[in-house]
Amino acid sequence: MFDKNKIEFLLFRFAQKLFGFMGIKITRRAAIFVGTLMFYLIPIRKKVAVENLSKAFPQKTKEEILGLARKNYQNITITFFELMSLPSIPINVLKEQLEFNGLDDFKNLTKDERGLIILLGHFGNWELTIACIALILGKTLSILVKPQRNPYVTDWLKETRARFGAKIIESGVSVKELYKALKNGEAVGIAGDQRGHYDNPRFNFFNQPTALYTGTASIALRTNSKVIMGIPVRQKDLKYKYYFEELSFENLPDEEESKVKELTQRYISFIEKYVRQYPEQYFWMHKIWKY
Repeated sequence: MFDKNKIEFLLFRFAQKLFGFMGIKITRRAAIFVGTLMFYLIPIRKKVAVENLSKAFPQKTKEEILGLARKNYQNITITFFELMSLPSIPINVLKEQLEFNGLDDFKNLTKDERGLIILLGHFGNWELTIACIALILGKTLSILVKPQRNPYVTDWLKETRARFGAKIIESGVSVKELYKALKNGEAVGIAGDQRGHYDNPRFNFFNQPTALYTGTASIALRTNSKVIMGIPVRQKDLKYKYYFEELSFENLPDEEESKVKELTQRYISFIEKYVRQYPEQYFWMHKIWKY
């Protein structure tokens, strides 16, 4: 019987082996070329990216928006080619791909015995960043994720992430594992900028009412965890510089729900600050303003 998932995964594995043979530098250059071709010839989600960029930057011309969308295709292709290359990158080479904007400060922030939430966004290469952070911290970093549509890819991701000391916590019924990890003083990585459901609270993101999940802020309050917000900015040499800051819990409203909303807004405002500077590196291909 024809198994679409298996065929897709076989093609995925072929590309992975090819990228491993090519090496990370050549793979990144190839990604720029492939991303450009896709923008013009296979414009998957191009309409979504252009619509999102137009809403986020209404002052830009149509030509400027299309230019950003083309660069966005290139950056997203680099991100996914890097992801497929992860199992083939030597550990010492992987560590060189991420420079911290203050490594000692980052390590000091992670020394607290409380639980630690490392908040990322769909910016730059979030997967590579998680791998590097896990290696640098030298301890298990749990990651809250949603399973992929293709179960073979889901299993591959679990194995790949485990290589770098990352443990998978699937969203949903397994969130209790997230509480347990934080209560035990462990570190958890979460991408908190995914679009929420229609009935989720709205937040200001690029002056647009944006539905977001508030669970991370709620968990942080209940577990008294420290939260570090971080962004991996792709540099000219295609490596990354990681900018971060601690999420402030100062001057919060008294009411619990209002606290959760304020913390979520502070986080998404942090993400917006960097997306405004490097708009081509954000994942504009998802319908963040669907509602």
